[in-house]
Amino acid sequence: MKISFGLYCSNLQSSFDFYQKVFNLENEDLSKSKGFLVPIGSDFELKISSSKKPQDDGTIEINEADIKEAYDRFLKNQLPETSESDPEKMECGTFSGPWEYPGGLALFLKDPDNHSLFFIEW
Repeated sequence: MKISFGLYCSNLQSSFDFYQKVFNLENEDLSKSKGFLVPIGSDFELKISSSKKPQDDGTIEINEADIKEAYDRFLKNQLPETSESDPEKMECGTFSGPWEYPGGLALFLKDPDNHSLFFIEW
């Protein structure tokens, strides 16, 4: 069974371009679409859709992530990096880390609509 988590975005193409860099998504024609899927592993997916609803400040934790692999991918795909360690203060469209926590590492990511994604390696 797949678990889905939905997020609304203000600009579908901008969100797709951002998540394409984060998860190496294949190119997709969004001209007639109201959303797109972001597969994360075999059991989880993000559903990103455009909407006129108010934006929510959702937070998603992706546990057991390979932090080194994610960090290298973010750098390779030229995601803007920040030294801000407080996810609340991070600018939209940036990532920070890796940060050391008891038992593992974490990367923080803010998408263009201010949703937070935490990649955690326990």
